[in-house]
Amino acid sequence: MRKLAIFVEGLTEQILVRQMLQAVLDRNRIAIQTVKITGGHNVRMSFTVMRAAHMDKRTDYFVLVYDCGGETNVKSYMLARRDKLISNGYSMVMGLRDAYPNFTREEVPKLLKGLNYKLPQKKAATHIYLAIMETEAWFLGEFRHLKKVSRKLTPGFVNKHLGFNPQTENMEDREHPSEDMKRVYQLAGHDYTKKRDRLNAVISKLDFNYFTHDLAERMPSLGSFVDGLERFFQEEL
Repeated sequence: MRKLAIFVEGLTEQILVRQMLQAVLDRNRIAIQTVKITGGHNVRMSFTVMRAAHMDKRTDYFVLVYDCGGETNVKSYMLARRDKLISNGYSMVMGLRDAYPNFTREEVPKLLKGLNYKLPQKKAATHIYLAIMETEAWFLGEFRHLKKVSRKLTPGFVNKHLGFNPQTENMEDREHPSEDMKRVYQLAGHDYTKKRDRLNAVISKLDFNYFTHDLAERMPSLGSFVDGLERFFQEEL
């Protein structure tokens, strides 16, 4: 069994990663466990299992998703846990976080370089990925899901009322995609919030085949993250 650990910024990314992997892989072959990390620095780290994995003899892949509770914790938690993960048989370690709100678009290249500067690679390939500027840019880019929220939320309707077209424009160019998501949903009398039930409902509407292929080719930050996942799953068992 091959093992992958993914350290994510928060609940949005945790749910996205879990639903995406379950959608594009045979569910009998993959087991996903989500764990919330707290503490660290001068306080002992604690771990709470949010969603336990289901494993049986057909399971080929085990993915452990750590919710780090904030973008600034992703790298520190990753480095703190990496040796333990390797000793437990993990062959790849990934991180995923937003650039917003602490960094401007102009600072993104420097941020990405700094996050990955001298990350250890021995025994487990290790890399941190950025959603530019926020993970919601990827949701907006998967514009097809909007019509599942309301039939009137076509790209043209969004463009007419909000001045951008999620079908023809790269949503990575938006400065605050989560606010854009709120405004789009409000056009149809709905709301977009970071609460678990709402996030599950939104992310379950995404077309993950389009998300991981066509959209990943159009959006560099998404494409980079998907490529990282594919490297893990394409290696021979």
